[in-house]
Amino acid sequence: MRLLFVPLLLLLSSCVLMVQPTPAPEPDRSPTLLNSRLGLPAYPGSRILKREEKSGGSSEVQFESTADLDRIYAYFHDFLSKAGWSRWTLERKNQATKIEARYQRNNLSFKLELDQEGRSGRYKLGIDF
Repeated sequence: MRLLFVPLLLLLSSCVLMVQPTPAPEPDRSPTLLNSRLGLPAYPGSRILKREEKSGGSSEVQFESTADLDRIYAYFHDFLSKAGWSRWTLERKNQATKIEARYQRNNLSFKLELDQEGRSGRYKLGIDF
């Protein structure tokens, strides 16, 4: 009986599979885009509340941020300038809680509207082609 036990033990040990744990997938570190046509990333640290892509590349996004209106606009303007867009107009409205700007590159143009809801940390960004 002992002679049978050793080969049986060897046979069973050869059937054991080596199981390696599967590593967890890496979190997606790519920035959320506020406008796909422009590749416009969200302001760092902001929280998207609502995002809607419209026809022709236009979009509307609502988000929250602790940054002020000027800092957020400067971030978007810097990104657009580096992407080759030139600002044609810039207006401040509603007691400086709204910025409207027009950008152009080659024969394309769009209007950017950044509106802060009162003095809160909630913003609405509209891109209209």
